[in-house]
Amino acid sequence: MNMKLKKTIALFLLICPFYGCDNRHNRAASEMEIIQIDPMKADEFIPLSEIAESIKCIRLQVDSGDVMGRIREIIIKKKHIYAVDISQQAIFIFDKEGRLVAKLNKKGQGPGEYLRIGPVFIDEDESYIEFVNYTGGKQSILRYKNLSFDFMGAISSYPDINANSVKRHNGLFYFATQQIDNKINGEDTNGDLIVCDNEDNFKVLFDKKIETEHHYFSMTSECFSKNNKGELFFSPMYGNIFYQLNDRDAIPLFQIDFGTYHINESVGLQSTKEQMEYIRKMNRVAAFPVLNIYDDRIFSFSYYFKQSDTERWMNEGDFRQYITFRKSKKVYHAKAIRNDLSTFPDRLYLSSYFFGCVHEVLHEDYLVDIIVPDLYFHDTDEKVYIEGLGEISAESDPIVVMMKLKENL
Repeated sequence: MNMKLKKTIALFLLICPFYGCDNRHNRAASEMEIIQIDPMKADEFIPLSEIAESIKCIRLQVDSGDVMGRIREIIIKKKHIYAVDISQQAIFIFDKEGRLVAKLNKKGQGPGEYLRIGPVFIDEDESYIEFVNYTGGKQSILRYKNLSFDFMGAISSYPDINANSVKRHNGLFYFATQQIDNKINGEDTNGDLIVCDNEDNFKVLFDKKIETEHHYFSMTSECFSKNNKGELFFSPMYGNIFYQLNDRDAIPLFQIDFGTYHINESVGLQSTKEQMEYIRKMNRVAAFPVLNIYDDRIFSFSYYFKQSDTERWMNEGDFRQYITFRKSKKVYHAKAIRNDLSTFPDRLYLSSYFFGCVHEVLHEDYLVDIIVPDLYFHDTDEKVYIEGLGEISAESDPIVVMMKLKENL
């Protein structure tokens, strides 16, 4: 596969997406914190030693003869690491050292089996795994006992909503549609966010109707984030405001001001075809900010800044990240994090969606990045030997990178 194409940020064509009253001004605009960003002043890199005291790479190891396919999401919990494989329609479970513990692989049409894995939900004590079973008709949420995978039944129905990302929070489902066509309460909509309870009571936030001809794309595979207090946040695709989700409302918290480099939000009202043409032609434009971390310690978001006289899609070089540490008041704004604590990986990113593998960016006291080897290496034939990890190549399975935060930040 052409590596130039592979290094281009994935254009997520949502042919098989997550199936399934604008309240953005519930809080006065004057209460929002405005953060002014000059994309031209981003540094080339942040030395990892500036923000972390150590780094640990966890190589996910499957049994000999088994392989991992395309990993849509990696979920890190207290006991285990869960990798959702959409190629095999399976869930791999590893211990915190990356050793395979179990594999949920019950694709089929018989009792206790499923057709296609949708959004995955794991309870806090990791006693069971729940996920949406996409059947092509009415969806339901299935529950399996963890590790033994004994089928515990269908616990509830699931709304028929098309979305790019889904979160379940305080008894509600939040669907980030990223402009996919939906029909809610009898009305066509391409609204950014749909909220639904277990009784199919719907509410559309950031409503709009655009022409799609059923062709969709997404700039980020994740636009939600959650902190250690259990608060949920949302970043609209074309907005420059980050929101906290409270029941069925979106409360504005932060506005990112890119000055003269800011994308015109009216682009989001054009057809998806026109939007894609605009993005390919963008030059010196900052767009698509996503809140990755917001808690008592860290505020961090990422965005793209495209500088190109030629038409092209976004790529790795367009990525930017902004990090503020609340205690020390230190601020970092750069293209990447350079690993100066170990030999691998050489570069890191704080992003919940980069290269299409969704994951949390902060786990307890660790910053998290996921290395997808076939996207990390510039050359498909490139190989490196890392002490403690062995040989790593483009064919290797994902690697979870944990960076222990410095205490004085």
